[in-house]
Amino acid sequence: MDPQADAQADCFLLNTARADVRQWLAGALDGLGVLVVEDSSQEAFAEQIGAIRPGLAFLDFTAPHAAASARLAEQVARLFPQLPLVAVGHAAEPDTMLAALRAGVRDFIDLRGAPAQATAAVRRLMVPRAQMRAVEPKRHGKVVALLGARQGVGVTSAAVNLAAAVRRRAAAEVLLLDLGLPARDGALYLNIAPEFHFAEAVRHLRRFDQVFVRTALARHANGVSVLPLPATLSELRDVSYSEALALLDRLRAFFDLQVVDLGGFSNAEFMTQIVKAADAVVVVTEQSVGAIVSAVELVQELRKREIDRDDLHLLVSRFDAQLGVDAAQVAERVGVASVSTLPDRRNALLLAANRGVVLADDQPADPYVRALGALMERLGYRAGQATERGILARMKDKLPEALRAARAARSGD
Repeated sequence: MDPQADAQADCFLLNTARADVRQWLAGALDGLGVLVVEDSSQEAFAEQIGAIRPGLAFLDFTAPHAAASARLAEQVARLFPQLPLVAVGHAAEPDTMLAALRAGVRDFIDLRGAPAQATAAVRRLMVPRAQMRAVEPKRHGKVVALLGARQGVGVTSAAVNLAAAVRRRAAAEVLLLDLGLPARDGALYLNIAPEFHFAEAVRHLRRFDQVFVRTALARHANGVSVLPLPATLSELRDVSYSEALALLDRLRAFFDLQVVDLGGFSNAEFMTQIVKAADAVVVVTEQSVGAIVSAVELVQELRKREIDRDDLHLLVSRFDAQLGVDAAQVAERVGVASVSTLPDRRNALLLAANRGVVLADDQPADPYVRALGALMERLGYRAGQATERGILARMKDKLPEALRAARAARSGD
């Protein structure tokens, strides 16, 4: 049945390739809601959960599907902890029934039993759609993805300074997702060495709350939090696209802005998924022929993957008007309508990095930092604009210092 058939009805999701399982369960659920079947992949199953918000998910634990369903149960429980999981199978197969219970399902429905028993279990466990919407984390933070088709075009410098500028000028809670290559350059520019990384964050998704965010994530002195790639990139093989997107979505509840550095990132499918989820996408290039051609190929690759966003923004870094190639010409060649520039301030950026500071913090009036103002405006941040959460966070950060000063003053008296 079409998952969009009845947007208001209670929905159930089932993973199976077996027609007999689907037909039996559909009969048992008659009158309770819409049964949607997804049997293509774990990724597709997780995407369907996000799309239709089922009140309950059924996993096929008939032989020989038990092992795959157990892996799926683990993934779903991590991404959607509030969703009840129910196994369907044959009670006469004790090994599969035991595998289901070990996987953490809430109940086991015997396909050779009475349909009324299945109906009673579903009524007891199902979460109504309205309640499913209520328990989902609110999506209020923004995500901006900065892409670079090749290394060295200035994506990381732009990402680090954009994060710092928004934090400084808008008093926002900002997270830098340092996912570009070479790995951990963003953390290096910030002069910090985070231990907690992206793959770990995915594994600990269910633990995320305000306390966990403030203790697990590394934080620069300017208040920008940083989540880098793991030092061993092979750990990313265990991270699925749906898990990565679930992490970004969860982090919206804690950060006003997530700046995702994807400069030089070579996994086109992963990049495509991030671009789909982002509120704003910026393609960074230079005026050189090689960089422009790479930017053209990057945009074409996105469009091949059915990413045809008309809000793509081109950022021409290290721009020099004397080179005779203006920004509008570069944008036309790349195939985007919106463009801005960053001046060539390599010396100033290098000096700041060598001193262990961020240019946006150290020299907020620098032409490079001022030019980032146009990008901030696109994201909805203006100089002097402060979010309520950002102001409260700064007050909390300063509170211990103020208390120490007050105590010192009293002791001096």
